[in-house]
Amino acid sequence: MIKNFLAVAFSIFTLFATPYAYAGHGPKEEPKEEVPAEPEVGYYTIKEITTNLANLNPRDRLHYIQLKVGLMLEDSRDAAIIADIEPLLKDIILTILGNKEFSQVATNEARERIRVECREKILSTLKDKFGKSIVSDVLFLSYLYQ
Repeated sequence: MIKNFLAVAFSIFTLFATPYAYAGHGPKEEPKEEVPAEPEVGYYTIKEITTNLANLNPRDRLHYIQLKVGLMLEDSRDAAIIADIEPLLKDIILTILGNKEFSQVATNEARERIRVECREKILSTLKDKFGKSIVSDVLFLSYLYQ
């Protein structure tokens, strides 16, 4: 008799419990909208760039400049874009430096003027190409001239 009672109780329990087992746990949650993460400042380093300086007098000694450039990005997620256009950015910097004479690069003030000139040219190029400024600043990480 106890066996029959337990069998009937188990059957009734199974009958009522089965739908709840398959129904899931609690109410269904609505999918949450992805909130884009706030942009974080990032940095991208262009390896050393070396070029000759302009030489107007053929009797003068040849001079060169070597620098390492860091770009401060408004959003670190844009590093892939910068990597794709790195040759363009190097060309901009080389063009600016290649037009300078030794006297135009050999002081701290000249270094800052060149940095600002590179920054302005890079910003305007990126603005024209992508419609937004990806780079917020250009940093000279090393600056050697001879």
